[in-house]
Amino acid sequence: MSIPSEFRDDWDFFNERSKIEGITTAELLRDLIEEYVEEFASERAQAEKELDELAPLRDKVPKKVRIKKPVKPKKKSFVTRKATVNRKRDEPESDEEITIQDTPKFRLLELVRRLDLGEGIDSDSLVSAAEEEGIPNPRLQMDKMIRRGILYVHLDKVHVNT
Repeated sequence: MSIPSEFRDDWDFFNERSKIEGITTAELLRDLIEEYVEEFASERAQAEKELDELAPLRDKVPKKVRIKKPVKPKKKSFVTRKATVNRKRDEPESDEEITIQDTPKFRLLELVRRLDLGEGIDSDSLVSAAEEEGIPNPRLQMDKMIRRGILYVHLDKVHVNT
């Protein structure tokens, strides 16, 4: 730390005074501060009383407040949710029981097995043949079966996985 030039004379006097008394500058500085505090102790006590009257909560430590986060409601599992079934109004309800072989997926699978002669089937011709058979959404059914590994595509031809 450097001493500014205008206080250099005062600092030199302070150093000489500490050498005369035989103590370090830090000890001399501490003694000066203690004398100053003792001199103004009564004024300090008076100021403390005035502050206590004006602001009694000044020295009290504020109580820590915890903010609780709202608890999120638990998500219901898919098992507890109610399923809604939408029926198309265009389709007449029949009293016949529908078996699994009558579903579009199995009808498309049977069509692929009939048309596949070992070389595979072009996907566009498969879709057009499925539309002729009356299978709804043949592209969707084909994509589902490819995803599930029932069918696979190799060299742009659809094959049945055996």
